[in-house]
Amino acid sequence: MLKDKLKFFAESYAAHKKAFTFVAIGSLMGAGLGLLSPMLIRHVMDELLPHGLSSEMILTAGALLTIYAANYFLNYKVEVIGRGMGAKIEFAMREKLFRHLLRMGYSFYDNAQSGQLLSRLVNDIAEVGGLMFAIPHLLITCSITMLGSVALLFYLNWQLAIVVTALLIFKTWQTFRLNRDMKKMFMQARENTGDLSGQIAESLQGIRLVKVFSNVDKELDKMLRAGEQLLTVQKNSFKTVGKLHGGIDFFSNVMNLTIIILGGALISLGQMRISDLVAFLLYMMLCMRPVFQLMMLTEIYQRGMAGVERYRELMNLPESSELSAERVAKLETASEIEFSHVNFGYEGSAQIFNDFNLSIAAGEHVGIVGMTGGGKTTLCELLLGMYDLDGGTISINGRDIKTVKTDSLRREVGMIQQDTFLFSASVKDNIAYGREDATDDEIIEAAKLAEAHEFISALPNGYNTFIGERGVKLSGGQKQRLAIARMFLRNPKILILDEATSALDNETERQIQRAMQKLSENRTTITVAHRLATVRSANRILVLEHGNITEEGTHENLMARRGVYYNLSTNTAA
Repeated sequence: MLKDKLKFFAESYAAHKKAFTFVAIGSLMGAGLGLLSPMLIRHVMDELLPHGLSSEMILTAGALLTIYAANYFLNYKVEVIGRGMGAKIEFAMREKLFRHLLRMGYSFYDNAQSGQLLSRLVNDIAEVGGLMFAIPHLLITCSITMLGSVALLFYLNWQLAIVVTALLIFKTWQTFRLNRDMKKMFMQARENTGDLSGQIAESLQGIRLVKVFSNVDKELDKMLRAGEQLLTVQKNSFKTVGKLHGGIDFFSNVMNLTIIILGGALISLGQMRISDLVAFLLYMMLCMRPVFQLMMLTEIYQRGMAGVERYRELMNLPESSELSAERVAKLETASEIEFSHVNFGYEGSAQIFNDFNLSIAAGEHVGIVGMTGGGKTTLCELLLGMYDLDGGTISINGRDIKTVKTDSLRREVGMIQQDTFLFSASVKDNIAYGREDATDDEIIEAAKLAEAHEFISALPNGYNTFIGERGVKLSGGQKQRLAIARMFLRNPKILILDEATSALDNETERQIQRAMQKLSENRTTITVAHRLATVRSANRILVLEHGNITEEGTHENLMARRGVYYNLSTNTAA
């Protein structure tokens, strides 16, 4: 565990050697300069004040002012460069984690909570930046200041120095005891913050459903419960932090009072000069400051390390097998599909496909129908390589898709899903997501093919109209048509339409069907549908039940059998 932490810090600082070196040297010099002034003040009180104002006193005052100015400059530069280094490390961690999350497999997102992921990306990593600056700065400053001050305390008066050292050791021991409790509390607070973020995000994403069902109070209650759990943990952590911070003034006052009383006694006995006591008190304050700073570092460290551990927890998860180095092949052409002895089930769930076999010829249009949960969408996602098979192979033109580079596979196999997702951007940007190098003319042509050009042109800013988060400013049919336009632009060799026209009215659906018919020419097409009218023109229709093909044929053949397809068709018509 310690080895992993040290490796993390070493790798983080290695990318910022110059900044780290400056912070280390600047902190060292600043601490060294801070040790000079009490001795100069002692010199003034002993040697210069008794003789009144003199040139030496003015020179000494100038030296002190120079030390203070140099210290100010060093502290300023160390803060700016050090905190900048921390911010850059924070940014790099966030970029690395986001990249890692984008490369995770679909199975990870089946169980992940978006609020927790967002909390780790934003809140947890935000605590790390301050920690990365505090570690070199405070450790070096505190170490030099404390060691130098203690040495000078013993030089000034060893009896009082022993008392101060004993009190400092006691306070340090108390701090480390509190440190253990703080670590657990901050980790729990991070978890609860993620839960709260997830709850709020979910409520806001489903705000229309919330309002339609008049469940505002219910969502508020769910948020309050999550918030109260976080508040309970925070209250306990505040008590611990309060013990840490609240003891600072008390400890400082007790130290000052103790040394003043004992020092006064030594002065009255002639064993100590007033100038020595003043210098001793100044060095004692210098010595106490790093103790208090280390107490603050303890809190910063625990907050930061809670974020680091949650960050590393995600980074240690394996990325999707779709990024495997074994995937070296490219699909030069894509048309013929073969599912051979396929076995698959979602993690923690029953098998969906057992020894499943299916061949789809080049240029064939295959329709897949069946009741919900029969495996229709899963079959399409397997063809896209979104999940690893438990057994068997899926081949395109005789090549196992496990050996094909993912970007090559998904350029040649396109899918329009049931749930249309649009980005918070312009209409043009959303269509161009299918092919980012597309020209304006190509984007407009794709929209025309999807029967979307007319409504887009009527928008306030046409193709440059901002459509809001998830396309909130558009109707369901309009959003679906943009998704279809996106796929027209993509122009894959194999096309998967997963309930692609389910959100369209009858007239628009007829228009889209004509466009889809044209798009399907000279390419292999798989259409998944509940509305059987969308697959009537397919070369072959499959009825999929519980991962098995129970019926197969043309629309006319299947209707003549009066089996499952016939019942689905008549029920839909009714």
